Amino acid sequence: MTHHTTVVQSRNIVLLLLSLFFSFTILTAKEILGKYSSHKREGKSIIVSSQQGERLRVTPYGKYMIRIQAVRDSEEFFADDRYEMVESHQWPGSLILLEDSTSLTASTDSSDGLAVRIEKKALRFSFGKSGSAFEFLHQSDGICWDGDTIHSSFAYDASEHFAGLGHGYFGRGKQIDLRGEVVQRNYGTQHGQQAPLLVPFYLSSKGYGVFLNSTFPNTFKFGANGEYEFSIAGEGRMDYFVILGPEFKNILDRYTQLTGRPRFFPQAAFGLALSDKGNDHTSTAPSDEKWWKEKIIAHRNAGFPLDHIINDNRWRAGGGQRCISYFEWDRGRYPDPKEYEQWVKSNGLILTIDFNRCIASHSEGWKPSFNIPQPDSIDFNDSAPDFTKKEVRDWFWNIFWTKSVDPALGFPGDAFWIDEFDEMGKAPLSMVMGNGRTWREMKNYWFFLIAKSLVQDGWDKNFNGTKRPFVWVRGMTAGAQRYATLWSGDIKPSYDEMKMQIRGLQFAGLAGFPFWGHDAGGFNNWEENHGPNDNMYRQWSMAFGSFTPFWKPHGIGQSRWPLDRPPIVQKDAKVYSELRYKLMPYIYTYAHHSTESGMPIARAMVIDHQNDSLAWKYDLQYMWGNEMLVAPNCSDSNKVTVWLPEGNWYDFWNDDIIKGNQIISYPAPTGKLPLFIKAGSIIPMGNYAVSTAFLKKDSLTVHVYTGSDASFNLYEDDGVTEHYRTNNEKRTTKITFTQSDFSLAIDSSVGSFTNAPVNRAVRIEFHGIQKQICLAANGVKLKTYKSEREAMAAREGIVWNKKKNILSVFLKSTLVTKPIVISSIKNCQ
Repeated sequence: MTHHTTVVQSRNIVLLLLSLFFSFTILTAKEILGKYSSHKREGKSIIVSSQQGERLRVTPYGKYMIRIQAVRDSEEFFADDRYEMVESHQWPGSLILLEDSTSLTASTDSSDGLAVRIEKKALRFSFGKSGSAFEFLHQSDGICWDGDTIHSSFAYDASEHFAGLGHGYFGRGKQIDLRGEVVQRNYGTQHGQQAPLLVPFYLSSKGYGVFLNSTFPNTFKFGANGEYEFSIAGEGRMDYFVILGPEFKNILDRYTQLTGRPRFFPQAAFGLALSDKGNDHTSTAPSDEKWWKEKIIAHRNAGFPLDHIINDNRWRAGGGQRCISYFEWDRGRYPDPKEYEQWVKSNGLILTIDFNRCIASHSEGWKPSFNIPQPDSIDFNDSAPDFTKKEVRDWFWNIFWTKSVDPALGFPGDAFWIDEFDEMGKAPLSMVMGNGRTWREMKNYWFFLIAKSLVQDGWDKNFNGTKRPFVWVRGMTAGAQRYATLWSGDIKPSYDEMKMQIRGLQFAGLAGFPFWGHDAGGFNNWEENHGPNDNMYRQWSMAFGSFTPFWKPHGIGQSRWPLDRPPIVQKDAKVYSELRYKLMPYIYTYAHHSTESGMPIARAMVIDHQNDSLAWKYDLQYMWGNEMLVAPNCSDSNKVTVWLPEGNWYDFWNDDIIKGNQIISYPAPTGKLPLFIKAGSIIPMGNYAVSTAFLKKDSLTVHVYTGSDASFNLYEDDGVTEHYRTNNEKRTTKITFTQSDFSLAIDSSVGSFTNAPVNRAVRIEFHGIQKQICLAANGVKLKTYKSEREAMAAREGIVWNKKKNILSVFLKSTLVTKPIVISSIKNCQ
């Protein structure tokens, strides 16, 4: 070796070390948003520059939302279309800008809108209502770039409560109140981390919400060690929306305007769903066409309802097993899928077909090039589709279309169950995907891409509104509520798990996913390979399950079919099945309301009581719509502690009136669901049927829980198509009760839809009536009868049940366009 060579090598080593040093310095350098330099208008936005060269972009989204974006001197803002979690960036609105020597204040163009004040000394934000001195959100250390992490920190108020961010793996959460917590909502890093709901959006008891518009790994701190901040790790940009309420219902409304309204599923999706998993106490029963038909007929003949057939693997050809099969109907088990579909539809049923990730490589049209670039570290690494590639997304939709749901085939297929796409977390973060971005950036976006490929790019274009989609995926991403929903994965049959699922249901509702599902009763205890025992089945699969949006008892072990359980269990199953189907007018109305406002059917108590500390504590109960309070029994004990908010409440089971604004110990033996109705409520019900397809819309029972004024706006449509939104084919009927003069008005129905009834018979049940009241219908006195039989025979009249304190009104069938007014009269003679 020469002296010259030694010198050159030494110089190269020095240069390498210097390069590494400077790279490390840049990577770990801490940069805090600096002092004000200048500002300018750019379209609707205001760009504020610092003396260090950082830039802020402040943009109004309507009157009640402001977007904040920040970049360093060397960076550019991400394009608006980099992610599609925000449905549209085309929002009206402008900013009114005021400046003084110490700050800039930008306000939306509304007197009750949102304002942000930006301090000049160090660029820090404070948010408040326009024209108000009160600022509900104030930055402390501002925006900071620290290594590869970007932080946005705020002053912490120990009295402030927080809720939201979707839920963790398996739908689990310790409590609704996130105060004091450090929360990360990211796609998993290990196999088995199932069903995360990745929604970087939260609500504050101070009356605002925040949505972090980034898919990079996130961390939220809500007071842990006195810190209130959120951060993202990676090559991202700080980009978030502040949303003004002040009420939670306003925040949810505005958040789902921003990221998209939840998709309205077919009415059958709100009926009972049962699967072939664990059938006949084994996992080896044939679950073929013959088995399904016999099972359903026996189930229905015993008086149980069913709307939704869920196929778990065994419909598929090539073995009918989870990973030993391919996506096509098995002609051995289903010789004639077209005939089977005719039978399914004639029996008022819909049918789900499932896709496990591990069958991708076995299925028609798959190409090795569809795989992610570095799959070696994950399970089933020959079946790891890269959904950033359009050709992969197209293949995914096309296999559903060509193998089952194309109407030209006439095969079954009304809903898609997308399983196990949540278990690719071990792939390296640095892996570059088909769209040129890293897995670190894309994995939190994964479920969005899956849902969009199946619905916006597939279903919507091919069905063109003639049939609603119903897609459920094991995991979801913010914004994907406009396409699909999720369920919480393979949960355990335990009461501790049940508690977490009650919270998971509420977390989903607070995240814009009102139609969340879970395996009611638990999927399986993997250690002992069993499902829920009979008591747990009664408490969870039936009682609690029937008061969730997507009612799906499913899992390994003992059969989840009611008819396969002992008589005492079947008795409870009938109670909750019949109640669920009778409540369908109520449930379906609130389901539609969810798609218009973002308000969930199952509402955490904090939604209506965000300023009451008890609402933040009692998170094992929830409102079912605006009128009903549900408090499931998560144990084998016979008592449940329930917080009743202010007002009077009816015990649903016996009509006892309980004063609110108190905590009660409610008697709840096994199988009895604590269920309460607010005084001043209207609950519409229908007649029982074994399928939502067979519900008769030409009759309606209106339950009025007296004690205060009440109103309800009944919603109806065809339950199948999207014509309710594309052609305005829907009907609404406003029902109003006035306590002071004891009158009920059923207004003329507005609108129509295919097969909508022209006439309707109405029965009205006034609850809490302690003495005989005489009534008139449209000014004509109603005759009083001693029994319901007599009144029904006469087809019109009233009956007072003194023992139950219920006054029943029977009315003849009349045109739905004709208003009905029930009024009290003094003279009963």
